[in-house]
Amino acid sequence: MTANENPVTSFVDLLIVGAGPAGLVLALWASKFGMKTRIIDEKDSRVATGRADGLHSRTLEILHNFGAAQDIISRAYHINEICSWNPDPGNEYHIRRTQRTVAQPCHLSRFTQSGLNQGATEEILENKIRSEGRISVERNTIPTALRFDDKEASHHDKDVYPIFVTLRRIDPDETSVTCDGEVVGNEHSTTKNGANISTGATKDNQEIVRAKYLVGCDGAHSWIRHQVGIHMEGEKTDTHFGVMDVVPLTDFPDIRISCVIHSKHGSVMTVPRENRLVRLYVQLGETLRGNDLAGSKDVTPERILGYAKKMFQPYHIDFKICDWHSVYTVGQRLAPTFDFKNRIFLAGDSVHTHSPTLGQGMNVSMQDAYNLGWKLGMVITGVAQPSILRTYTQERWNVAKALIELDKRMTKFYSMGPSKESQDYQPFRDQFSQFISGVAITYTPSELIDIASQQDLADNIKLGQRLPSYKVVCNAEGNLVHLSDMLPNNGTWRILVFAGDLESPSQFEKVQQLGVNLESLLGRYKTADRAVFEVFLIHAGTREFNILRLHPVYHPWNDALGWDYWKVFSNDVEDFEPCQSPYDEYGVSKKHGCVVTLRPDQHVSYIGPMDSFGDLERFFCRILV
Repeated sequence: MTANENPVTSFVDLLIVGAGPAGLVLALWASKFGMKTRIIDEKDSRVATGRADGLHSRTLEILHNFGAAQDIISRAYHINEICSWNPDPGNEYHIRRTQRTVAQPCHLSRFTQSGLNQGATEEILENKIRSEGRISVERNTIPTALRFDDKEASHHDKDVYPIFVTLRRIDPDETSVTCDGEVVGNEHSTTKNGANISTGATKDNQEIVRAKYLVGCDGAHSWIRHQVGIHMEGEKTDTHFGVMDVVPLTDFPDIRISCVIHSKHGSVMTVPRENRLVRLYVQLGETLRGNDLAGSKDVTPERILGYAKKMFQPYHIDFKICDWHSVYTVGQRLAPTFDFKNRIFLAGDSVHTHSPTLGQGMNVSMQDAYNLGWKLGMVITGVAQPSILRTYTQERWNVAKALIELDKRMTKFYSMGPSKESQDYQPFRDQFSQFISGVAITYTPSELIDIASQQDLADNIKLGQRLPSYKVVCNAEGNLVHLSDMLPNNGTWRILVFAGDLESPSQFEKVQQLGVNLESLLGRYKTADRAVFEVFLIHAGTREFNILRLHPVYHPWNDALGWDYWKVFSNDVEDFEPCQSPYDEYGVSKKHGCVVTLRPDQHVSYIGPMDSFGDLERFFCRILV
């Protein structure tokens, strides 16, 4: 046989299909864990314009901990206010401003909702991955066949590769297969049960990749989802919106404020963007339920503008520059599971789709990948039990379900015309602002969230939620820092010791004994090249305390670098600025303290007293190898 008849076979820990925002976040985790990873995408370049543009607080927190948020923040538009417009009682065909509201309560996060086009976000993420030198996106590459070996997957050896994927390089102008088998560059075939698919192309420029794990981040028409026989459930509605990014020429006074407009002619939502752009979501005509808008391919920017002009009266709006436009039919669809046999996973639009009215698509997709990535990293590197991967569907399916229910409510709000809620928008928005921000996402008890935790020890640290970030003072340097700045995404579990008053002999003794126990824990679970745990101590006293009196687990020694002075923090933030102390913010007793454990994604997994190390030890025994 010739070389072309025997495609090259390569082996990887992880194969990612799709280099959109979700795939890139997953690749960032893979790089942090040093996993042998490949990420492929059918397109020859990143998205150039349009698509998703909203970045919410939790997403920005995640990107900040990857070191990628600053570039985004410097380029994005920041949404601080939302104005509600409704029909003017004096002329119901004209609109007037009825309320100016806060986009998001400031206490939720230090990062506000922002707007930046998807292409720019992808560029920043891809540059970050490239700078780490381990992974690069392989473009113009598609999967053409998938086989899963059940027998090999059943082996308990972590070095098995039960997934076989045939990849093919394509020409930039070649079209790929969609999940419905609609189009392939030349020809294609599918099996009825979705077990295998092949393009019928020659074996030129093909290879077989054998992978331990496979993740499909390949969008609403997911090829991977189709192969494993997972079907989306849901339906389209009869509501249609035109979307366009334009540089507006207008006398509308709030054009640089995000607006919710309900007029007698229909609804518009405006979202200011970078580079003078404004995104308009414009309600179009309706059809029979579930049908596409007639002639949707002919819905031009000019046609969308025609609808918008009526809705903006008495103000005028026009444009000469349109950066991007599209039309969508509102619908909500959800897959019943996000994984296949705990080896093949799906993220983002490949398992949940909804309208863009909440600006959640890109955010929830990236947060799916963020949830999954560290779990794969810990399993692949042999640190954690494979059973933890089951929590991915458990945790993220519930989030997607809640999002779809909220999306149904919001699309009804936008399509039903002026209402009590549109007139008094602030109370209505307050009902869901925490969910939209992403900071209130709460994962329920599982092997990764200890149900035996004692929530009353830290009233404002919620079990299953991400840890909010407040300022603390580095004891050694006297610098005021956000706690989350000390917790970059490096794949480690964090044990936060709220030590209380170290001047109390009994409390100091508890802290020292805990240090002995933590040293034993850290010694039991470790790898040759990377840490599994980091320990941070936050005490309730002043910086007069000498941290070298503490057990070395709280300020580790390195023969080349000396003591680590950046693990012990004090509570006396009032010396630097007028703000509440972290103990008050977190609701922790300054007398008794507590221990809080964070997963690598900063979600709180355990809360317990200083002297109950056995509970913490049993928690980790269940999940670590």
